[in-house]
Amino acid sequence: MEIRWENKTIEVPSKTPPLWEWTRLSEGTFRVAIQGKSYQVEAIDGPDSLGNMTVRVAGIEREVKILNERALLLDKMGMFSGDTKAELQLCAPMPGKVLSVKVSPGQSVKPGDALLVLEAMKMENVIKSAVEGVVEDVPAKPGMAVEKGELLVAFEA
Repeated sequence: MEIRWENKTIEVPSKTPPLWEWTRLSEGTFRVAIQGKSYQVEAIDGPDSLGNMTVRVAGIEREVKILNERALLLDKMGMFSGDTKAELQLCAPMPGKVLSVKVSPGQSVKPGDALLVLEAMKMENVIKSAVEGVVEDVPAKPGMAVEKGELLVAFEA
């Protein structure tokens, strides 16, 4: 897992003993001990479907992004660019074959809705929406071979 804010990134390893000790003080408020120092962390808003959230640490509000293993993988594949235009276009995260398309132009979707199934490396991958919006175009068709970065689904602005 990673926590990102401004130009900083903190990696939170999952396979080693935790370096952080979290103690719940109340709903959404924690005391976090890191290497002998203690901080009060309060969840103000979120997280949303993309892991964005507002927290208050030691009295200072910060916008952070929480990325779990899946989100880190999507980030490495270029699925999280932070660019609004890029969020309106879902491109193939890897080369593969489109097995089925679950949406059509004009259809409303929300984060987590299945858009299509992409076969890659002999595995079926359900590609889900990261945004809420209306599908504008679906260039992907069942049986179609796609390259990494090829447009699969476009959303209305």
